[in-house]
Order: sequence, then C-alpha cells, then structure tokens
Amino acid sequence: MKKVILFAVASMFMVAGCEEKKPETVAEQPKPVVEQPAAKAAPAPSSVAVKVGIQSVEWDKAIQMNAEGAIYVDVRNPSELSDGYAQNAVNIPLGEIKQRFGELPKDKDLLIYCRSGRRSEIATKFLMDQGYTRVYNVLGGYLAYPKK
Repeated sequence: MKKVILFAVASMFMVAGCEEKKPETVAEQPKPVVEQPAAKAAPAPSSVAVKVGIQSVEWDKAIQMNAEGAIYVDVRNPSELSDGYAQNAVNIPLGEIKQRFGELPKDKDLLIYCRSGRRSEIATKFLMDQGYTRVYNVLGGYLAYPKK
C-alpha cells in the first residue's frame, strides 16, 4: 500500500512539472541577457605602464631614471643575489619590507624589482599604501634585465 501511495505522489509531481505553461509565441519568450564586453583602454605610452594604480617601467626607462637619481630596490632574498643585481641596488627582501620601508626616501624615485616581477609588484603596492608616490615596478624583474 505504501508503494502505491508513493507512486501516486511521485506521478502527481511529474504531471504537475510537465504541465508548466510555455510561451505560445516567439515574441513572448524572454530574451537572453547578453553582456557587452567592456571597452579596452588604450595601451599606456611606451615604457611606462599603469596597472590599477601601480606605475610600471621597462628596464630601459628604469636605467635612464637611475642615471637621473632614481634608486633601485631589489626585493629578492639574499640567496638570489648571486644571479646578479642592478648596480647600486638596495636589497630589502619582500619579507622584510614592512619592517624596513622607512629606510627608503619618499623624495626620490624608487625602482622596485625582483626575479620576475610578482614580488616587486606586491612591494610597490605596499609602498604606495604607505604614502610613497614616486615608486615604480620594473617589468619582468631581473630576468628581463639587459645583460651586457
């Protein structure tokens, strides 16, 4: 008896679901929402790029800025420095930046780099959050550094 009642209840749900009213004409069918892709912004000029408030420069521009007084800040770990580093760079590993950022002047351009660019982007954002306005992420990190 329980099986018969269960079968009857299940059948009622199936019939009720199958009798859902469908729009009778094509005009009554709801139209799908299509999102328009956002317009792409024009690329930033030459060797300076901006990523959500972070200013980035290519190595050629960084070298020029350094010759004009900008300071290189290498945020790699000391063990990575054996691969080489930019001349006169200050080494403050990313793991120490929160404790040592006060060593960096706010009145000079700071060129932040690491091995490939990810850690320097984090360090650049952190310094900007601390009020530094003249801070630049060097794109590509030391891997993109022009070797002589």
